[in-house]
Amino acid sequence: MKPRTFCGFAGITAAAVAAAAVAVSSQSDTISLTAGTEPAFPKLEKAVNDVAKIEIKNAKGAFSITRDGKNWGMDQKEGYSVEFEKVKSAIVNLSQFKLIEKKTSDPERYERLEVDTPSSAEAKGRVVTLKNDKGHALASAVIGKLNPNLFGSGGAGTYIRRSDEKETWLARGQVELGGEPNDWMSRQIVKYGQEKVKRATIIHPDGTQFTISKAAEKDKNFILENIPSGRKMKNPDEANPLGGVMWRMMFDDVQKADKQKWPAKPWVAYYTTWEGFTVKIETAKFGEEYWGRFSAAIDDSVTNVAKRNSAVQTVREINGRTAGWTYMLTAGDSEKLTFGIEEYLAKPKKEGS
Repeated sequence: MKPRTFCGFAGITAAAVAAAAVAVSSQSDTISLTAGTEPAFPKLEKAVNDVAKIEIKNAKGAFSITRDGKNWGMDQKEGYSVEFEKVKSAIVNLSQFKLIEKKTSDPERYERLEVDTPSSAEAKGRVVTLKNDKGHALASAVIGKLNPNLFGSGGAGTYIRRSDEKETWLARGQVELGGEPNDWMSRQIVKYGQEKVKRATIIHPDGTQFTISKAAEKDKNFILENIPSGRKMKNPDEANPLGGVMWRMMFDDVQKADKQKWPAKPWVAYYTTWEGFTVKIETAKFGEEYWGRFSAAIDDSVTNVAKRNSAVQTVREINGRTAGWTYMLTAGDSEKLTFGIEEYLAKPKKEGS
């Protein structure tokens, strides 16, 4: 992910705030915005492009996001990619906070405004600190209670307490900081619906395997190949959820693959698409959790040049994002990738019935 500048976005945001001020000024039952001219974080306002680290602490714990060359990554997840749009939004929105009114400086009243330091499980305040690449703070504050329509429709107000200050402030603006690392990371592993899947083969650690497939891309349902004699599928669409396992596939946790001692014989699934590539998913159980490793390869049977070139790009993207990582799978996905063929077959009829 390329490091991008925020100054253009900051300008857009400033214009939007000005427009909101004009719109709200005509509303007699709302608070006037004329006081909101002083930036809450003057250093940040002048240096949005210099932010290299975001630190967040709340009642659940603490985490941080760091820019490293071309990437923004979650420090507590070994630098795994976070969503740039969320980083951009947080930095720009904080840079646009404007002070409206000074509030209490009594620590006994912090809790009411949710600007209490998150030192207990009940605390609702969230400490955010933005630093440059030299470690100097550009902004630091406890972000407190939000009123999304305090200044009328589209005019949010947030209570804040800047670091090393007792005074609290009502500020114009709002920011989304998430509650945990997963709220920031790019959690989608792959996104290929069942309509893109041609066939899927599931191989179990003991060597048993089965395959589902479609004879034509327009077919509605997957069929189960080589059904045992005397057996049949439960329903015509029984295998469709297995075929669609890659649709918006998300992870619950992530770590470097070399941190796990991977079994010699995991579950292995091969998903071949109509677009000319195959995704390999290896699944292993660690304690009560199922983790997966992903890789992609070109389908050698593809001869169409344009189709093959497109598949090459997709394979590079998948491998570039997933290589060296292992993902904690959701319960639903791990079940589908480890179920045996019996899951899709109707119970055999008893003799004489």
